[in-house]
Amino acid sequence: MVKQYSIRLLISLIIFAGATGYLTGCSNDKVQPPKIEITSADSIPSQESFNTTVTFSDSGKVKAILVAGRIRVYTKFNYTLIDSNAKVDFYKEGVYSSTLTGKRGKIYDGTKDVEVYDDVKLVSQDGSVLTTNKLYWVNKTQRIKSDEFVHITTKTDDIQGYGFEADQNLKNYVIYKVSGQVQK
Repeated sequence: MVKQYSIRLLISLIIFAGATGYLTGCSNDKVQPPKIEITSADSIPSQESFNTTVTFSDSGKVKAILVAGRIRVYTKFNYTLIDSNAKVDFYKEGVYSSTLTGKRGKIYDGTKDVEVYDDVKLVSQDGSVLTTNKLYWVNKTQRIKSDEFVHITTKTDDIQGYGFEADQNLKNYVIYKVSGQVQK
């Protein structure tokens, strides 16, 4: 049971970070577990952890570090919930590249797609900042998108609009129903 728990949690978190790796430990931050009303057996997660830090690596190089206040796996429904202010630092070739934050997230175990909700912010290494209320990462295409209001600020642009699609590094993006200022 412990091996199954660890493997399923690890797989879910790897999918969230978009990398392969391994679980390394827990942080020392103190967050009180929330009071949960149990109305049925379905409302109980099959796995749960608090104040978790997960490091993902490949061939000895760090790919991502995830910090979350709470992670809940619902095997019956084939998804994992991450909440309590999730933060992921991404690395490329062992060098920091961007940070994604949001209050909540959901990983769909079948497709490996990820949704991040509430005060979502992606800050790239070059200082570009994306803010929105919901962001969806599509595993198959390795792209991010949103159908909500988005705001992107770069060194030269300040663009807003509804609807968005980009590569996961925020280098090439399209905003639908756009408004804003672009410097020449």
